[in-house]
Amino acid sequence: MGITVRQALQVEALHDAKVVAGHQGLDNAIRFVNIMEVPEVTKWMKGGELLVSSGFAIKDSSEDRRQLIYELAAKGVAAFGIKLGQYFLKIPDDILEYADEVGLPLIELPQDRPYMDFMVPIFENLINNQFAKLKKSEEIHNRMLEIVLGGNGLPSVCHVLVELVGNPVLIVDGNGDLTASAWPPQTNGYISEEYEKNILIHLEKEKLQLFSLNPHRHHHFTLNLEETEQPLVIVRIDVNGSLHGFLIILETHRTLDSQDVMAIEHASTIIALEFLKQRIVYETEKQIRVELLEDLISGNFRSEEDVIRRAGYLNFNLSSRSIVFVINMDAMAENGRLGIGQQLKSDFFQFVQRCFRNFSGGAMLLAKSDNIIGLVRISLRDDLTVLRNKMAELQTQAAAKWPKLKLSVGVGRSIEAVRLIKKSYEEALDALRITNFMYVDSSITFFEDLGAFSFLFELEESSSMQSFFERTLGKVIAHDRQNNGELLKTLIHYFKCDCNLRVTAEQLFIHKNTVLYRVRKVEEITGFSMNDPEHRFNLQLGLKLSQVLQSTHNKYV
Repeated sequence: MGITVRQALQVEALHDAKVVAGHQGLDNAIRFVNIMEVPEVTKWMKGGELLVSSGFAIKDSSEDRRQLIYELAAKGVAAFGIKLGQYFLKIPDDILEYADEVGLPLIELPQDRPYMDFMVPIFENLINNQFAKLKKSEEIHNRMLEIVLGGNGLPSVCHVLVELVGNPVLIVDGNGDLTASAWPPQTNGYISEEYEKNILIHLEKEKLQLFSLNPHRHHHFTLNLEETEQPLVIVRIDVNGSLHGFLIILETHRTLDSQDVMAIEHASTIIALEFLKQRIVYETEKQIRVELLEDLISGNFRSEEDVIRRAGYLNFNLSSRSIVFVINMDAMAENGRLGIGQQLKSDFFQFVQRCFRNFSGGAMLLAKSDNIIGLVRISLRDDLTVLRNKMAELQTQAAAKWPKLKLSVGVGRSIEAVRLIKKSYEEALDALRITNFMYVDSSITFFEDLGAFSFLFELEESSSMQSFFERTLGKVIAHDRQNNGELLKTLIHYFKCDCNLRVTAEQLFIHKNTVLYRVRKVEEITGFSMNDPEHRFNLQLGLKLSQVLQSTHNKYV
């Protein structure tokens, strides 16, 4: 960045110079000074020049003057100075009109000064300006380097950048979640947290445009909020060719200048390095976490002391109570089932990670097929309530983000001993399996809420359980299969409706007499009477057994 035309006119040697046209371009930046005495000079223009001339090449033709001014403007020349005397005693009116038309500053230079009197002072200013820029760049570099060497992370980058640019600074990750932020001491009436949330919501709406930005270059952007427009500067941060996040500077306090841009570019490099460091740490911890959690849920470890020590490397305390949950993903289309793509699995896993980022006691997560397995600490009874609320919140947010993604959650019981983590995992799977067969609205099932199911899972492989099932509902299911009937479905709703024929009929959208006929048919097949409480209990227990068997083997219902 050089100096502007306006600044150059403050040089003592140019005090007698006058801007006679093209005033709208006075803030053009001058990076070079050159002399023109032949018309072909425009071929070598690169933009940013202060071009001075005696006017020899354009003294004879208005068309030549028009063409020259248009070409200079097209090339990005900062300003054109004509020295009066030898060829022009007065700058022609036509060239003034052309310069005004294209916004090219036209400067009338005094005739008693040689070119060098104009050029040398401007060159000195350009060199001084460049030296100051390099010095400032070195200062910024050193401050950012201190952050890297000090291991202070992204929050420190934000605070230093706020000092340098005087505006709020936000760093978001590739998913649009806030990673770090900082505001100037004077907030200018903004409530930082609320305003940040509003900014992130509106950035989410513009994510397709943001994803297309060139990485590590600053881009000016205007965000349309509800009642105002927010100008900002944004830099896309890439690491190894993939998007990792964005650096955002809100121009709430002042408009950014060239030195601010320099600071932003330095900061973007440091942020990329910090993202890379975080990625390396994450991948290392991920491998340790995967191996540890696999060993815990399979019970494959030498001693409790060994896994407690390994968990300590991840700052996870296995000495306190813990609990296992399993989240199952099932993507549904309007016309049937869809497979879960790898990108969706990855995105959802990161989403769950963010949800449990600040969970009390921490969380270890493992992606396995279409499931996400989690181990969390439960120190207090209240923590279980917090976990229930967290699961409900996770489902609500996931439904908003992926409307066609169906989630089912199973949660085991909390345990104290490390060796029982495997048991909690198996209970979470049992709770997950039974979720789809309990005919309830909620898709979040805690094993401790299963009632009779909790001990029926213990008996599912026993011959006595199989025999009891066959004596109660086995014949009913066989009858349905042979006759394409709905006796079992009717029986389920009959018990759900507290044996009320009218309510059951309304639930099934059939006539009350049809319900009565089917109930009588079940009594005939099984030999059980609905008027006998013991018989009703046996049939209800048989229904629960059918759900257990189906969830495990997909064998009956």
